[in-house]
Amino acid sequence: MTFCQDIYEMLSKKHPNSRIYAISDQHFYHNNIIQYTRNNFFNVEEMNRHIIAKHNEVIKEQDVVLFLGDFCFKNSFISTIIEQMKGHKYLILGNHDSKDIIKNYPKLKFEMVFVNPVKINDMYFSHEPLLLKERNDLMFQLICDEFQKCSGLNYHGHIHNPSNFSTRYQNVSCEALDYSPTFIGFTGSYTKNELPLFINSRYFSELLELMWQKNGVTPNLLISDYVYSYILECLNDFQHCFFVQGSFGLLKKYNFFSNMSDIDLSFLPLENQSKNQAFKQFKTIVDMVYQSLKNIDGINLSFLKRFYSLKIFEVLYTSRNPYFSQMFFDANLIFLNCYQPNDFILKSATSMIETCAFNHSPQFLKEYKFPHFQSSFLIPEGDIANILLQLFFQKGFEQKKRLLLKKLQFTYQKSKKTFNPSYFENIFCRLFLRNIALFYTLRRFGEIIYIQNSRDAFKEVLSNIPTSLSEQINDLFMNEDSNFIHIFNEMASDSVDHSFQKCEKLSKELKNISNHY
Repeated sequence: MTFCQDIYEMLSKKHPNSRIYAISDQHFYHNNIIQYTRNNFFNVEEMNRHIIAKHNEVIKEQDVVLFLGDFCFKNSFISTIIEQMKGHKYLILGNHDSKDIIKNYPKLKFEMVFVNPVKINDMYFSHEPLLLKERNDLMFQLICDEFQKCSGLNYHGHIHNPSNFSTRYQNVSCEALDYSPTFIGFTGSYTKNELPLFINSRYFSELLELMWQKNGVTPNLLISDYVYSYILECLNDFQHCFFVQGSFGLLKKYNFFSNMSDIDLSFLPLENQSKNQAFKQFKTIVDMVYQSLKNIDGINLSFLKRFYSLKIFEVLYTSRNPYFSQMFFDANLIFLNCYQPNDFILKSATSMIETCAFNHSPQFLKEYKFPHFQSSFLIPEGDIANILLQLFFQKGFEQKKRLLLKKLQFTYQKSKKTFNPSYFENIFCRLFLRNIALFYTLRRFGEIIYIQNSRDAFKEVLSNIPTSLSEQINDLFMNEDSNFIHIFNEMASDSVDHSFQKCEKLSKELKNISNHY
């Protein structure tokens, strides 16, 4: 398992048999650095000219150059500087580089920009040296741990004075190299024969534009749909282990278009599986998804959370056209055994852009690989229960509440002819217990206390939802003899420390009832 993106194949494909160089910390237009470590220059203009001249003495037009961060302190001047420098230029963001650079890198004349350290075979390239003390950042720490266990070299910058690390650390800041990029090695010849992914192909942007102009589907939605479809294709062999929730699920089931900021997956332990086995399998599957995405051209990944039962990573997609999309993979492991087999439907699907590609030019389907998947989704009663629970737990955020109400209206309209109030009541109660159990597993006790004190919130939401739905489920929240009121009172009257055990007991009772539907 490697968290660090290996860019060797990508560079070999784009620039076969080319020299690779590295250098860091140009600090173009940084006035103060002249006082600190560069008092041999009279002003930044002189410094800038000298660094550009030293670069062009070494670099030829076909060479690849890795800039390891802190490139320029005025983004508006980056493209002017880059145009004066030879070679194919790649940037790894440093602590002084704005993350906005990644959105605008084509205009700034970079070939590509990386948020995190990258590697070429066993050579790691980072801004700060790969030492855990350097940055309190989950992704950086994961790559540091990985580097400590290997035998490779770390080319880094950030330190402008001679460093006293081991020989595994090579400081390539401008001061350490007398402002001349250092030679790293060569790219290889690219001979991969399998079909390439359609994302970031020369036709990809063409179809994004076509869908936007003819059908009003935004490029961001198409890109997110493609990436999330690819994620689910990676999980085809594990479809019995998880199900899909959230906006992406509503899109694939009901064709509901929304912001679709993340793909939301819930994993379930298998029968007779211990907690440790479930944790291990969950970690293995999520890491496999990360590995599958990691080296796709145009994608940057960063783990944001990596707990035993919750894993979230950010996906950034950028292209030279340019397009920028921010997505999130959000997965949780549910230990409460609250689901029934008939809570789910199995659905096969593809990305929206494949349909467009087929209609536009069927030849695309022979030249490129498109993602296909088959996954489990909740039945409509489960979707409506999930949306209602999100509404109950919203604290403020009126815009998000309006979107949730829109999702609720749409989903109910699609399913009201077959809507089963009794089954809805049962699955709503089980999902309510699931949420409490999940908060307990994550040690988010404040959320449980909030739920215990929020009975009036249920009445408030009931008054805002579609009338035809509220009439069907009114008794669930208003009748003191309903299952939900009984469960809510049980949970509210007990201590937080007993929450999980109480959820298990009540969920088992509800599952026995649901067997009769």
